[in-house]
Parts: sequence; structure tokens; C-alpha cells
Amino acid sequence: MASKTFDEAGLALSPVRVSGRSFDWTMAGLSIWWMGGLFIDGWAHSNIPQLETFFTPWHAIFYSGFLAVATALVVQVLLNLRQDAGPELSWVALIRQNLAKRSWHKAIPRGYELTALGLLIFLVSGFGDLTWHTFLGIEKSTEALLSPTHLGLATGLGLSLSGPLRAAWRRSGSPSTWRELAPAIVSLTFTFSLLTFFIAYADALVHLWPLVDSSGSATSGITDILLTTGLTMGVVLLMMRRWKLPFGTFTLMLGLNGSMMAVFNPHALIVASITGILSGLAADLLYRALQPSLKEPGSVRLFAFLVPLCMYVVYFLDLVITGPIYYHAGIVWTTPFWAGAPIIAGIAGFLLSFVMIPPTGEQEEE
Repeated sequence: MASKTFDEAGLALSPVRVSGRSFDWTMAGLSIWWMGGLFIDGWAHSNIPQLETFFTPWHAIFYSGFLAVATALVVQVLLNLRQDAGPELSWVALIRQNLAKRSWHKAIPRGYELTALGLLIFLVSGFGDLTWHTFLGIEKSTEALLSPTHLGLATGLGLSLSGPLRAAWRRSGSPSTWRELAPAIVSLTFTFSLLTFFIAYADALVHLWPLVDSSGSATSGITDILLTTGLTMGVVLLMMRRWKLPFGTFTLMLGLNGSMMAVFNPHALIVASITGILSGLAADLLYRALQPSLKEPGSVRLFAFLVPLCMYVVYFLDLVITGPIYYHAGIVWTTPFWAGAPIIAGIAGFLLSFVMIPPTGEQEEE
């Protein structure tokens, strides 16, 4: 579907291609394939020390997911060009004509312009990654998260995955149901998980510092909690700013993310998944009870404080129960550390709410 825009003189400009939700569903669904390949590859880099080649089954899943997403976008662009040109031109002539006129980009669905750029960045970074591995070898553990070519892949992947989110954001209206928002929620969940993937070395759900008996475990753990809180609440507040979210949004986002992040430390799966699911459910219940909105800054600030507070209360309760059973260890942090960690996480979320809704002062009377 295309909608025309007009200049100040009332003359019609090039049509704006509006994406449909069916295409959003296609892109969100194919992103599952792509993101699955990423996390499988992350597991391999973290758990297979003898990994010495670029050509692996998990790379095949990862890069074939890219091809699937790229193919879907190219096909949609070609269909849009065909719709505008009519059936008279052959496909070859249609492609040549639009390449010659450099007009193909006008057929990209609205919201997916950066997806096209992301796919190009990913393709270039993929060739760079092959060259990097050929001459410098395969990175292990945290090195793989800091490799320049991997960061290039992450940039391209992030721009691509967020296409359904941008498309939904730019549509008029205020949808509030799963039927209307599911592709956007899936898109944002994957974008959030991509960000946590690349800070896995500082993720509180991956590294169970409260169970580690060492002098620096508490300071490392508190740092991880603050970083994870900042990232989580930044994404949560962004979603709240645009839409009234359906119940279950946060359970999906945090539960799926916690389970996926366990690829970096399979022993942490129980804690990561249970904490993600229960804290997401708590966030959904708080959201329903408080009804935070831009018109009620106080409710937003209270929500932003309580969500990370609940998340890390659940986290420590989870460790108290599962630590002796599955890890043969209890919490070794002193009381000020484990009791204060949820509160400082809540304060971090509270402060971030001022970025979403800055305080406003009354205008001074002249």
C-alpha cells in the first residue's frame, strides 16, 4: 500500500510505501531464525575451546538467517515495484529501469529503510569477519564480543531486526493489542536481546556473582546489576512512551531474554530463566495496576523504580532456593550487598524515568 505526500504547492511527491502487518510478521518470524543462529554461535564461542574454523554449522544457521531476511525484503521491494509499474514490463526490464533511475529505494516499506542499510553493513562485516578469522584465528569467550568485525555484524543485525518496530512506531494511531503489536514486541525483544548478547560479560543473570566466594565478587556483581538495569529499563521505558502495552509483554521480553542468555553459562539456566519469567510477570502486574502513562509522571517513576527492584528481589530469592540444590553454594555476599542491590537497581530505573519524562517547571510570569 502506498500513500501520496504533497509539497507546499500541493503537488504530489513520490508515493510513500507503507508496510503492512503481514510483512512485519514475516520479518519478525524470519528474525527468529537469524537470532537463533546468533545465540547458537554465541554458545559455540563460549563452550567449545577447540573451535578453529569459520565454516561451522552454527555459522551456517546464522548466515542463512541473514539470507532469509534479506530475501524477504528484496522480494517485497520487487513486488512493490511491480505494483507501481504494472504487468507490462518484464522482471529484468523492471529491475534495470529502477536501477538506472536509482528509484528502487522508494519501494522499500516505510520503517525498513534502515533494515536495508543494516543488511548491507552485515554483508560487508561478514566478509570482513571471514578475513579476520582467516588471518587472526577464532576468538574465545569475551574476545568474540569485542571483535571489530563482530561489532559490525551486531550493528547490521540490530538495524535489520528493528524493522518491524520502526514500521509499527511510524504508523498512526495507538494500537494496544497483541494482534496489532506482536511483531513490534518481538522485534524489540530481539533487539534488546542483541544488546544483552554483546554485554554478556557483564550480565547479572549470566554470572552468578552472589554465589562466588571471592573478594571482588560483590563489586563485580553490583556493577553488572546496574548495567543490566540501565539497559533493561531503557528498553522498557521506550516501549511505554509509544504504546499502551498488552499484558504479557514484559513476561515475553524478560523471560525469553533470560533463557537465551544462558547460552553463555548453561549452568545459570535455572536462575536466568526463572528470574526472567517471574520478574517479567511482576512487571506486567505492576503495569496493569499502576497504568503508567506520559500524563501521569508519578506512576511512571514508581513503575520504573519497582520493576528493577522486583527483578533483583526475585533474583536473590531464586539464588537462595536454587543455590544449595543446583550449585552447592549459598549467597556469600554480606547483608548490605544483597539487601542493597535491589534498591540501587530501583534507583537507577527511577532516574532513567526522568530521561523519558523530564521534569517541567512553570513558566515565570513576566
